[in-house]
Amino acid sequence: MIRKSVPKQAPQVSAAVDGRTMHSDSRAEAILLTLQPGEEMPMHKNPFDVLFAGIKGEALLVCTDQTMTIIPGETIFVTADEDRAWQNKGQVKAQILVFKILS
Repeated sequence: MIRKSVPKQAPQVSAAVDGRTMHSDSRAEAILLTLQPGEEMPMHKNPFDVLFAGIKGEALLVCTDQTMTIIPGETIFVTADEDRAWQNKGQVKAQILVFKILS
């Protein structure tokens, strides 16, 4: 099976920022997260591992014991139950593709 998703048509997730579900099945979920300049996603944790891929702009990932930036072409892996938050301190929107690894 092959499926294509387009951000404007993808379902919006219930989050503090704009997130679009680009793919979802029992094994994985992909969400396109968009942070406008100055926007933040509050501290939270998930019961599954997550791989983040920088798509556009620059965003700051804040975890309990470390902080790091992500830019296009970079990835950050965060294990389950780690506190994390996102911030866009730049002047342009930041986009991150979030891969939730469910199984």
